Amino acid sequence: MTINNARRFVEKLRHNQNFRKKALATTKPEDLLSFLHEEGLPFNQRELVEAMAECMEQLELQMGN
Repeated sequence: MTINNARRFVEKLRHNQNFRKKALATTKPEDLLSFLHEEGLPFNQRELVEAMAECMEQLELQMGN
């Protein structure tokens, strides 16, 4: 599990509609973990929170410019 996988996951959610639909279609945590494993993107909750915080910081900087 790595922070880089969590970053890739967040970016794919933002930019890939098909990927986003598949991820949002999961109904249980186990389903999401299975999906992430199939996509080669294993990470833990802490790494996801960190990646999402980085994404939010980037968006705030973009909105400020």
